[in-house]
Amino acid sequence: QPQLAPPPVDGPQRDGDAVDAAAGAAASAVLALLDELLDSWSQTPPRVLRTGGLAVRDLKAAAARLDTTPEHTAYLVELALIGDLVADDGEVDPHWVPTAEYDAWQTEPGGERWARLALAWLATTRAPHRVGSRTDAAAVVNALGPDVQWPPIRSLRREVLDLLASAEPGVATTPAGLAAAVRWRRPRRVPRTLEDVVESVLGEAAWLGVTGHGALSVAGRALLASEGDVAVVAESIHPHLPAPVDAVLLQADLTAIAPGPVTGSLAAFLRLVADVESRGGATVHRFSDASIRRCLDTGWTGEDILAGLRDASRTPVPQPLEYLVRDVARRHGTVRVRGVGAIVRSEDEAGLDVMLANRRLAALQLRRIAPTVLTSPAGPEVVLEMLREEGFSPVGESPSGTVTVPTRPVRRAVRRASVDSALVHAMDRAQIGSLVSGLRAAESHAQARAAAAPGGRSGPAIPANDPTTSVAVLREAIADGRAVWLGYSDGIGRTQRLLFYPERLDGGRVSGVSDGITRTLSIHRITGVVAD
Repeated sequence: QPQLAPPPVDGPQRDGDAVDAAAGAAASAVLALLDELLDSWSQTPPRVLRTGGLAVRDLKAAAARLDTTPEHTAYLVELALIGDLVADDGEVDPHWVPTAEYDAWQTEPGGERWARLALAWLATTRAPHRVGSRTDAAAVVNALGPDVQWPPIRSLRREVLDLLASAEPGVATTPAGLAAAVRWRRPRRVPRTLEDVVESVLGEAAWLGVTGHGALSVAGRALLASEGDVAVVAESIHPHLPAPVDAVLLQADLTAIAPGPVTGSLAAFLRLVADVESRGGATVHRFSDASIRRCLDTGWTGEDILAGLRDASRTPVPQPLEYLVRDVARRHGTVRVRGVGAIVRSEDEAGLDVMLANRRLAALQLRRIAPTVLTSPAGPEVVLEMLREEGFSPVGESPSGTVTVPTRPVRRAVRRASVDSALVHAMDRAQIGSLVSGLRAAESHAQARAAAAPGGRSGPAIPANDPTTSVAVLREAIADGRAVWLGYSDGIGRTQRLLFYPERLDGGRVSGVSDGITRTLSIHRITGVVAD
């Protein structure tokens, strides 16, 4: 017999304060993890795959840096994408880099930062749990790639959270119970892997701080009822976020303990001078030779680091830490590396003195690094030419020390074709008729397009889309057999407006028909797509 009554949404009862405290801790953690991830990508951004995603090795590297699981890391990088905090930089050799919006987001209070992420997550059609799975073509789904798009996830996510909200406050429902309730509500519209999808939604909600101990938090309920109001959501999470700290406790075992979240300049200093050893209610940072050297490499001196530690600590700088900083700073920079364009070598030290004193050779920026050796940032050819102009007699030298003799290519003019040799072939009637028919057909086609535009076929306005959104619209159009209007940037920077019938997406390109001609367009040149 079919079950006529909906399955109950129940489970163990959690303390409301504990739920909100856990949600606040998770919200604070996700903000800190995103800051650390994007600070790392600011310095060493990962490459964009040809298909538009993040390489598996780069995802693993991020997981190792953040000390999180690959699944959690995939969720974090997807959250950065849907929150407009990271994007493809659009270069010839593209990389994933933080956006200008990230800089503005960093300066906002914690509640507003979390609210923007939570609202973006609630509305997105991207499904981070698909990362690492296989497509129908047996290809791996990469984080930040187009295959993470899965439109059903938005309504499923909302339904799962609405079911949690329908339960009594503090009730922690199991994934199996929620899956049964979703299946009862929409028996013909659930995926085969519904239980896995529900479990992934609950996991993402816990990572973000929408739930705590399996129950919907006060901030989670406000998120569902907010209708996109950032201020309402921010106000709901703010009381439950751990208060940021402005100082750390330096320990004699070369660690620093932050009893709460650190933000702003203190967080940037700690990321530079130490490595995170453990996270939780208190974060432990570890100082080492490598971390101190990393800070010195950015231009800090040993005294600068010690002064920064004194300002950041509520306790004096322990002797072991001071010894470590001074020892690494003493050894830092004992080896110097300089770029050199050319080396001038001569046993005639007096002749080198004359070169150094010659003002007309000042452009070479000659520097003496040994009694018989000068260096210049200019290339060897420039140095040779200028020295010869000043009456010196230099010769070129190979890296092995042998004299090089330049070979001058023999130049010859290429014979141009004679005008008399041109041949003119007469056209027969069939060729003329074919040419005229083609010209008339093209003219008729242009007139038809011009006549159609005033009647409403000029199409809708084309929004500016990111590549991920464009791919999603193109996939839907291919599935429905519909046309789209798209903007396409050509090789000289002009944007064409095309009525396009997409047929196939493959490897960062879409193939289809426009104006009766089969064309293949690069996704990264598409400025926007809208359904016809």
